Amino acid sequence: MPVSIAPDPLASLTPPMRWLIERAAPDEPALAMLNPQHTLEQLYATWMGAEQVISAIRLIAAILPTRESIWWAWVSARYATQMEGGTAPSSNAHAALAAVEQWIVRPDDAARRAAFEAGEKSGLDSPIGLVATAVFLSGTTIAPPSVPAVPPPPGVAMPLIAGAILLAAVSNSKSDLIPPTFVSFAAQGLEIVKRLGGWDVALQLAHDTHRRQQAEYEQAINAPAPR
Repeated sequence: MPVSIAPDPLASLTPPMRWLIERAAPDEPALAMLNPQHTLEQLYATWMGAEQVISAIRLIAAILPTRESIWWAWVSARYATQMEGGTAPSSNAHAALAAVEQWIVRPDDAARRAAFEAGEKSGLDSPIGLVATAVFLSGTTIAPPSVPAVPPPPGVAMPLIAGAILLAAVSNSKSDLIPPTFVSFAAQGLEIVKRLGGWDVALQLAHDTHRRQQAEYEQAINAPAPR
């Protein structure tokens, strides 16, 4: 008996758009709303109007440059400690928020490693812990400073950004405030997309950056070991 193969819902998309949707990994209901004729702006609006806010947030996280996406997640994690129904940060969480902020201001290797160390103390399963891990994975190596570089795979930090934002929203003890918090976080991410020049400009930048980083990553991992 022949096996029927479901049609590929992404088959008619341009390569950059297909890459973005795969990277964003929208939920099934959101994926079912995908229309090849939609612009990204229309797709985002469709998902927001249909209460597919989580998928909309993942879409923004997938398209933003690393530093901008980390700033967005950091603001969300900080807000989660200040909003009505939020939990005041512990001393470790406060230190992690400060360390990530230092990396955002000065994204060098020392600040990157300091942010991760602070995030570990805060708990890597917390919003700021996820952000701190994303900071660490945004660098050129995940190895200690004294050993040869081990580059992280391109895009590995992106799911942590989306995860941090989603976890920050649901950390509210008042359940009725969670949906508007999701919407607020999405709106803030959208403003960053607009400042980059809009969806089309942001997509071209994201796709070009990924291709460059993928080529550099493959070159690094396939390089012959030093003798």
